[in-house]
Amino acid sequence: MSFISKTAAAALCLAIAAMPAMAKQWGMVVGVDDYKHFQKFPAPPGELSDLEGAVNDARRIAGAMRQTGIDLPDHRILLDGRATLENFLKGWNEMLANAESSDTIIVSFSGHGAQEREIDEPFDETTDGLDETIMFHEFDPRNPRVGRLSDDQLRDMLVKASAFRIIWVMDSCHSAGLTRQVNRENMGLTRNGGIWDIPIEPIEGEIKAGEGDTGKDDLPHVTQILATASEDRLVTETRFDGKAHGALSWYFAEALTGAADLNGDKSVSRSEIAEYLQDRVFTHMNQNQQPRILPRGDSQALLSLVPAPQPKPKPKKGAVAVKFKGAKPPGLDHRSYVEVNTSPSLVFENKGGKWDVFNHTGDQITTIDKGAQRLISRAKALDHVRKAKKPGIPPVVVEALHENKVVPIGERVGYVFKPPAEDVRFLTLFNIASDGTLQYLHPVPGSKDDPVDMRGVRVSFDVVAPTGADQIVAVFCKRPPLDLRKTMHSFNGKTVPRDDTLKVALQSRSCQVGIVGLYTKAR
Repeated sequence: MSFISKTAAAALCLAIAAMPAMAKQWGMVVGVDDYKHFQKFPAPPGELSDLEGAVNDARRIAGAMRQTGIDLPDHRILLDGRATLENFLKGWNEMLANAESSDTIIVSFSGHGAQEREIDEPFDETTDGLDETIMFHEFDPRNPRVGRLSDDQLRDMLVKASAFRIIWVMDSCHSAGLTRQVNRENMGLTRNGGIWDIPIEPIEGEIKAGEGDTGKDDLPHVTQILATASEDRLVTETRFDGKAHGALSWYFAEALTGAADLNGDKSVSRSEIAEYLQDRVFTHMNQNQQPRILPRGDSQALLSLVPAPQPKPKPKKGAVAVKFKGAKPPGLDHRSYVEVNTSPSLVFENKGGKWDVFNHTGDQITTIDKGAQRLISRAKALDHVRKAKKPGIPPVVVEALHENKVVPIGERVGYVFKPPAEDVRFLTLFNIASDGTLQYLHPVPGSKDDPVDMRGVRVSFDVVAPTGADQIVAVFCKRPPLDLRKTMHSFNGKTVPRDDTLKVALQSRSCQVGIVGLYTKAR
């Protein structure tokens, strides 16, 4: 949901000085899985469902805030039954009462987002007539004014907090983009609370909205970090280390502990956090979710980091989260997967002797009658690739030369791969195909291996069978990565390795990884 409009903030933002060294940072974290009037997952048809990953989000962000020295007492960590609108407003007013001018207030919300039809002033939603809302634990479908905060109400709160720097993070549906058709039934839980007709009469103590969404970027003290790029998009829960999460929340917690500090100055600017979050979330969600940072990225400092961040815990080794619809496919090693009901990494849907296979964003990867274990290995390999992104190096820039859609056989597709930095320009390119086959693309014997120009290298080809969901991986390094290329030669045309061979080959600190999905079909 966009509480501030989207134009003309750049000049205002450039005039704002960098954060004072002694400014304090205050935090509040909200995570709602358990809604008082919603059903446990899976909810009956037509009923709203609780969530699974919002509390995980809140706990992870809370830990990251405390690690970074942000003031976050227990009573401002609002989970499930404590995540009421009343407690939220108490925490908000407490921070405003105690903070000093130029302090930073950071609020994150993970839970359901909804929309409601405008019934009174300000009538500011000229496109669809719908206000965006966030839903707290006590939200009541019988009176949808209870337990919700609309974009107009929130904007009024932010106007009154103009003495402070505000960072507002929202990991819910309708937080502010999918051109590719996906099977939503096979995606994880969506944080979508529906569209509501609210009663005309306000409830006692309700915040009175002032101007609403005025169409002006006139709140330069607020930085919004939104889960999606437009108001009509849904946010799907996914999995990290075996647990359900929102992708934006996961990577925002990483950013808080220094992963987004690209220049090593112990602070994170708007441009750094925008670059970090947009790249990571877009990649992890297979180009199905693009976060938005408003105002657009600039050099203004957002977060100051502790001088010596605590070491991060080592990633957990976990099996691939899988959901089976109907009979299981044969030939699976039970040690390589764990069955889940929500937010699976893979879904195997039985179709009478064959199985349609879907990824965690609802794209159909392929259809199989055997070889299911190859798909488990593929999911594990892609997890290694995503985790190989280096926080200290800018992201690889990948520009698609075709629309983000399912492309039929015979059509030409193309990409431009651009180096992340002047000294990181040696390219290795490979594809992880829909059936788990690794295809080594560049540089193969006899091809040119010069550093790539900063304008990028263009790759184009015609779509041929087999079709499905491929993932093209671009690795840029400071020098030719001999071990990685040796691995590529060894597995070229074979199933990706089931063990940590690919993980080890990608671990060089002088390389950055980019990944882009290509989704194809028969005509």
